[in-house]
Amino acid sequence: MTIEPVRSKRRPILIALAIAVVLAVVAAVVVIALTNSAGQQRRESLALLKDDRLTVLVEARGKVQPAVNAYLAAYKKARNAPASREDAEKNSVKEREEFQRAIESARAALSDVQAGASTGGEEHGIGVAAAQLTDSYQGYLDSMEGLVESYPQFEGLFREEAGCSGLFVGSKAANLRERQTLLGQAAVPCREAVNQLKQSKSIAYVEFARTLDNEIAQLESHAETTAKSEENYNEFVRLKDEYVKKVDDATARNASEEELFKIADEVKALNTRIKNNRSEFDFAAKRYLNGVKEMPTLVEEVFSKNVSAQIKHHDTVIPLRVQVLKDSIDAELAE
Repeated sequence: MTIEPVRSKRRPILIALAIAVVLAVVAAVVVIALTNSAGQQRRESLALLKDDRLTVLVEARGKVQPAVNAYLAAYKKARNAPASREDAEKNSVKEREEFQRAIESARAALSDVQAGASTGGEEHGIGVAAAQLTDSYQGYLDSMEGLVESYPQFEGLFREEAGCSGLFVGSKAANLRERQTLLGQAAVPCREAVNQLKQSKSIAYVEFARTLDNEIAQLESHAETTAKSEENYNEFVRLKDEYVKKVDDATARNASEEELFKIADEVKALNTRIKNNRSEFDFAAKRYLNGVKEMPTLVEEVFSKNVSAQIKHHDTVIPLRVQVLKDSIDAELAE
């Protein structure tokens, strides 16, 4: 009689546990391998971002400003030929296209930087630094684009088609009321052009347009005051003649002291009105002339002061943003 060996019930359990352990070990090895691979890819991506993409970004920005200057110079030269706005745009189309290529290259470089820094989340040091750089860089590109796109509007403000040159009507008017009327007529198309310029992406143009709009309102106000003062003066001349006649009549009839004192009080009141009117006229006339005289300076300072200050700001901030992003990358690579 053959006795079969009794199989242990623990053996399948042990085998299953062994297989589970092996699978767990294999899975852990796979996870570690994938993690190491992803980490290596991340490090390579960051190195590419720092050494290549940021370099391209800086170089692309360096080509924008010369392209802006070339277009502005070409357009202004064509406009002063003289040429119409349409002809000036045609004669500067080459420079405009070169500027557009420079802007597109800069935007493409910025997109590459954003893509390279996209991992890690917004709270990640690299993500925050990249977002700050993007804001500054995008602001610079928008500003330069606005300078070019709106330059024909800005440059043509005081040419005949915009009507703002009609604001300077002093020598064309026979009197101050006519000057005020002509100024009001010229202000209509001028203000329309100014309102269009307020839509520019250039902060410098927008600030200038707002200032000019305020200056136009001030000129209109001062023109109205001086015109009214001139009319008042003519009325005062008429009243003065009446009072001279009234004094002569009272003297001829040997009028009472009471009547003479009353006439004297009326003359005194008239003199006060004349004095006040003269003060109002002098104040408004001075402000009006100053507004006219300062207008060329206001236009000139758009580029000599405002644009140059904004460019200087970007030239200071953007390199700092680039360096902060590089430092953030170095910090992560060092971990």
